[in-house]
Amino acid sequence: MCGTRSSAQMFPFARIPLRAFLLGAAMSLVLAAPASAAVDCVMGSKTAPAELITACGAIIDQTANSSADRAAALLVRADANARTSGGLTQALWDIDRAIALDGRNAKAWRLRGDLLREAGGDLNRAAADLSKAIELDPQDAEAYELRGVVYTNQRRLDRALADYDQAIKLKPDDAQAWSDRGVNYYLGGDNEKAIRDLSEALRLDPNRPRAYTNRGAAYKKLGQLDKAVADDGEAIRLDPKVPEYYDNRGLVLAAMGEYDKAIADYDQALRLAPKPNFFTNRGDSHQLKGELGAALSDYEAALKIDPNFAQTYNNRAVLYKKMGERKRALADYETALKLDPGNENAANGRRSMVAEIAKFGAEPLRPLAANSGNGPSFDCATAKREVEKVICADPQLGVLDRQIAETYERVLKTTKGRSAGDLRRTQRDFLNLRNASFGRPGYDLRKVMQDRLQRLNAMES
Repeated sequence: MCGTRSSAQMFPFARIPLRAFLLGAAMSLVLAAPASAAVDCVMGSKTAPAELITACGAIIDQTANSSADRAAALLVRADANARTSGGLTQALWDIDRAIALDGRNAKAWRLRGDLLREAGGDLNRAAADLSKAIELDPQDAEAYELRGVVYTNQRRLDRALADYDQAIKLKPDDAQAWSDRGVNYYLGGDNEKAIRDLSEALRLDPNRPRAYTNRGAAYKKLGQLDKAVADDGEAIRLDPKVPEYYDNRGLVLAAMGEYDKAIADYDQALRLAPKPNFFTNRGDSHQLKGELGAALSDYEAALKIDPNFAQTYNNRAVLYKKMGERKRALADYETALKLDPGNENAANGRRSMVAEIAKFGAEPLRPLAANSGNGPSFDCATAKREVEKVICADPQLGVLDRQIAETYERVLKTTKGRSAGDLRRTQRDFLNLRNASFGRPGYDLRKVMQDRLQRLNAMES
């Protein structure tokens, strides 16, 4: 086993879906700019943010305008700033000014709380702002829903649940509230209620790919893998550009033992975004298939992207143990524990490896020697290259290596002159390229060896 699947964050659960900072449908601000302006300062306008910022500025700068009108214009400009690159700070400043002008504007408090949450700011301050919005407008369903999201992110699940309940009571057709409450139930371990709420969210709005993949994760927890695969497939159909959906389906397929299909999904996830957890998950499937070289390559690619990814060290330790590399396995378990002290798999693995080293020593296991007729073509006891150690640890790769060497010798005996020289050169090139390329992302040792054997077989024929 490669340990828990925590290396693959259940994307929509680990990160609550972010929504637009300002929702035009929730606000009815329509502020006319001065007659000289060609653009109205209006919430929900499709006008370019830069033009809106100018139009709203004309209202804000006119001190003769009422405080309420200037505050409303500041909120519209805040929305425009939030939609520009690097404009979040200016958006917050605009909302601060709006609150200073009109401290009883519930929408301003709600919007600032939501922006603080989305910007990754102080969640306690975000919760306080949303609480103020609720105090000023106890019928604002969205303020309850957004505060529930903040509490969920803080893992204050009971308080989040109370807010989602109130949001749904005030607005029963809000698919987002049902979806977020489903996330909350999932995090609390109540997968049946999570599925119920996510199903209701999808009934209200069937075009929610994240709700499908979330429900798929809950189905996976309950062991209903066919339903999980179907939900992740629907998420991919609705939005094929999100790499996490492929990764999620890959995890389910791996749990079903469908490693080739899982690897295909991880391949697609990596094409969209080369993330360390995607490499680690693909490495796990390669390892479970017995493709130790490909697994090691993927783990090293993951650590090249993120040297502090604890789960990769844990899973590579499992691989090293299979390869008989006890010292390296122990080092990886210890690194995993240093980075993630609560990793029970790493703790158990470390204890097991310490006991094994005490009994057998830290030296690698001695694989089958070349002269046994069952191992690779070289002596594993003296192997130094990483690629050779992987071949020694993988019986199928060992057989492939011996077949390549023996076929090469047979073909060489029947080849003369320049052709024999060319054959020797191609064999040297194959070995040199194998040694230099092993461990690089995407390098498939098994496939390369199979291709070489196929070419030699064709020459022999």
